[in-house]
Amino acid sequence: MKPVGLTNAHKPDEKAYAVVQLRRDNKLGTLHNIVGFQTKMKYGAQTAVFKMIPGLENASFARLGGIHRNTFINSPTLLDQQMRLKSRPHIRFAGQITGVEGYVESAAMGLLAGRMAASQLLGRDLSPPPPETAMGALVTHITGGAEAKTFQPMNVNFGLFPPIDAKGGRRGRHDRYKAYTDRAKTAFTEWLS
Repeated sequence: MKPVGLTNAHKPDEKAYAVVQLRRDNKLGTLHNIVGFQTKMKYGAQTAVFKMIPGLENASFARLGGIHRNTFINSPTLLDQQMRLKSRPHIRFAGQITGVEGYVESAAMGLLAGRMAASQLLGRDLSPPPPETAMGALVTHITGGAEAKTFQPMNVNFGLFPPIDAKGGRRGRHDRYKAYTDRAKTAFTEWLS
């Protein structure tokens, strides 16, 4: 809820105390999710507080927030590039506990750990995907690319990929995106062969 980096164009000197993000939660656009509201507050108290937010005074709430804990290990310290425990290589970690954030990322790390385990059982060597690919960037992040002292779970994002040389500016974003995806396709295809 921290309004870091957000400025009201109409009142640039006035800083918001907090910002609430609504995310569309159904195809019709009739249900929205309030992003990041993990709380220990009772449902009645949540409803009362949310109705104090301008624009939500008459809202009805289909689901209210709860709190959960993302449990994860310090993978850069504990795991090798094959997602095995360095101190006990017969133990392999997969999914969210490795320090990836998101359903797709967690599933991808599970699939990759499974492929690596199967390859090992078959006596084959399966190197991690190249860091130019989404899965490779995540594996690199969790197995040593991140600072172990401050390690936190991470979604896949372009900041995890090796830098790429592309033009700046508005058009440059498209060029950079295309360069990243082209490079990733090539690297992934080579990895699969």
